[in-house]
Amino acid sequence: MKRLIAVAVLAAGLAGCQGMATKVSKLEVGTPREEVLDRLGAPDSDRSIIGYEVLSWLDRRPGRFSFSHKDYTVVLKDNKVVQFGPGLIRRDSKTTLQIETGDP
Repeated sequence: MKRLIAVAVLAAGLAGCQGMATKVSKLEVGTPREEVLDRLGAPDSDRSIIGYEVLSWLDRRPGRFSFSHKDYTVVLKDNKVVQFGPGLIRRDSKTTLQIETGDP
């Protein structure tokens, strides 16, 4: 019985780890803003940068200890997705933005 409970707890924990990554991976370029918010929930940050709307979700689990986290960004132009993925936004030039993952 203890083994069954341990397996159930482990499975639930692993399923929760991929929640935001799975949701973001199902987005597509051209997805409307309303659909993004329905799928991902309210963003932790919403700002405008050089004509783009940048929505960010900080994937941190309150009350859980973790050595790592991933932040996710969705970039919209005219209320449609133009970029999305893990990482934070940086200004690439005077007119473009780039999601930077921080990976070497």
